[in-house]
Parts: sequence; C-alpha cells; structure tokens
Amino acid sequence: MSAEPDERFDSSAAERRLLDQAQGIASTHAYAGGEALTIEQLRATFRALAPTGYLGSLLPRSAGGKGLSALEFAALVEGLSPELPLLGNHSVQRYLHDFGTPEQCRRFLPGLLGGDEVGAIAITEPQAGSDLSRIGTVARRTHDRYVLSGSKTWVTHGMVASCFIVLARTGDEARAFTRFIVPAETPGLGRTPLQAAGLPHLTFARVDLTDCEIPVELRLGEEGSGAGGAKTAFPIARALAALQSLRIAQAALEIAAAYARERVTASRALAERSLVQHRYATLWASCEAARLLSLRALADLGAPNAATTASAAKAMAGDLALDACRWAFDCTGASGLAADHRLARLHADARMMSVVDGTSVLNSLVVARRTIARLPEARTHAGTAR
Repeated sequence: MSAEPDERFDSSAAERRLLDQAQGIASTHAYAGGEALTIEQLRATFRALAPTGYLGSLLPRSAGGKGLSALEFAALVEGLSPELPLLGNHSVQRYLHDFGTPEQCRRFLPGLLGGDEVGAIAITEPQAGSDLSRIGTVARRTHDRYVLSGSKTWVTHGMVASCFIVLARTGDEARAFTRFIVPAETPGLGRTPLQAAGLPHLTFARVDLTDCEIPVELRLGEEGSGAGGAKTAFPIARALAALQSLRIAQAALEIAAAYARERVTASRALAERSLVQHRYATLWASCEAARLLSLRALADLGAPNAATTASAAKAMAGDLALDACRWAFDCTGASGLAADHRLARLHADARMMSVVDGTSVLNSLVVARRTIARLPEARTHAGTAR
C-alpha cells in the first residue's frame, strides 16, 4: 500500500507544482551571458512569473497576491535557482503590504505586482550591513517633508529600479530608524553601477542620496519603526537565500557526478573511487540537511527561533555552495578550467550568495549569540558528577 510523502519532510503537491513552474520560466528566461538583463528582459521575466504569485510574495488575495504560504513562495524562489538566483522584486511588496498606507499601496503595488515596475531595498551601506546601528544615512524632518542624505551600496536591481525602500536614521537613539519610499526620479538620487563577482544577470548599484526631498506621505510606517521591520525581514530573506545557494551547490554536484561517471583512470571510473563517493555523499547529505533547516524556518516565520534557524541555514548553505563548487573543480580537473565552463559561473554566483543577507561568519555569530546564552548552566564544581 503506497502512501503520500509526509509533508513535514517533503514538498506538497502544490509546492512541487510551483517549483516546476519556476524552473520552466527560469530556463526560458535564463541569462545568456554578456550584459545584465535589460529592463525589458526583466519585465518579460517578471510578467511570466506574475501568474504564479511570485511577485505577490506572501500577500493575501485581498491585497493583490495569490495567498501563497511561505513554503509555496519558497518553492518558486528555489525553482529560479541556479539559473536566476536573487532575482528579487518581491521584498518591496511585502514592505508595502505590512507597513504601507492604503494610498501608498494603491500608488505602488499595481505596477510591482504586474511586473511592469521593479522595486529595490536600500539598506546596506559601505560601513553597515546587518549591523543596523552603523547606518549613516539621515532623514531630517522639515515641515511636511524629509530630506534624505547618505549612500547605500550593493543595491540589487539598483540600476533599473523604479522605486527604493530606504532605511535612514531619524534620531540620535541607537534604533531611531525610519523607512521611506523613494521614487527613482527623485531629484538628488544618483546611481553608480557596481561590477559584481557573480550574479551577472543582475544590476547592482551604489545609490547616493544628496538632499533628496521626500514628502511625509512617502514615509513607510511610523517614524522610528524602521529597525524592527528590517529585523523582521531577516528570517525569510536568509532562508530563501539559503535555498537558492543550495540549488547552486546541487548543480555543481550534478556536474561533478556526470564527469566522474565518464572519466576513467587506471581502468576505473572516478565515480567508483571511494574518496569520490565519500565526498559526494557528504556534500549531498549536508545539502539535504540544510534544505530541511531552511524549510523549518519558513514553515513558522513567527516562531521565537525562526531567526536562529534561518541564520543557521544561511551559514550552512553559503559554505556548502562554495565547498561543492570547489570540489567539483577538483573532480573535473583540467576540463573545468575554461572561463566559460558552467562551474565558473556557479562558483562566482556561490561567492555572491555566501555574502547576501549576511556572511556565513556573521550568521554563525547570530546563532551562537541566540543559543549559547540559553543553554543551562553546566555544573563544573567538583563532586557534582555521579
């Protein structure tokens, strides 16, 4: 008697269907080399994704989304990798839905949900990443306007975005941050392209804000509430980045396995060598474990340990993607040295993904801080052992 897979440990039918849809769209719109995807190519990709609910992220149907669960949405994001990792254009929608006024949602959501407009999140600065306390961009209130000054860096879609969600300091307190919607045409907003080590299908930019005047109506949420909103976004962002990194790792392992089956040394295929089998099995099992950890975080984003679990998954996945690519290079030897070999692209993308949403070191520190302090005190006095 056959039984359906236990959905606690396997994808549901709906999730598998969404993953297949995303894979099909990714293969159709895959990056072909050369320059980054143009705004026209991005719009075509986003319009193809729109019916799946990808652009609506977790928004309910009443807000223009498809009512996807976090795991269903994750299946779409996962399916786009390794062809189109970090494609984005869904985070702004979540911010608008969670913190925006009805007027803001009416103005910005339709274009974003339809794929005609591209949104970008501008938080990272040259001296500040996940440590929000070091953010230097400031917003000064002047009557019915705010004046924003500062610089953001490594903004995904920064050269093509039509609007930005900018986090700026609005007070002297350590957590006095506020979010703003900044249209790309705002006077004083300048963009400079950044050449990335990987993810060549995307544009990255430094965004400079020079006395950008923003009407108070474009403040996103209450003044001073920005830090909490940014922290809330970390678990889903890190878990999704982990899943995409793992797809890169799996693609590298597939290349290595295919080569090992065909490559013969001393009358035996590489795939028959115990060293090759052991390393492949270890990496494969580690990827499966990290994927389950990612899905666990996504299954309950409101859980007290969601940030810890997501950070642990991101740290593991980032390292695994790099390890799998390096091992695949070792396995393929000279055949993987060509600059246009697929492994070269996967390795470059893995380098980028290992830093996105916090490096492995930073995410490991997050896990350690959140877990070590909660461990019961060890009994170290003599005579306590029995």
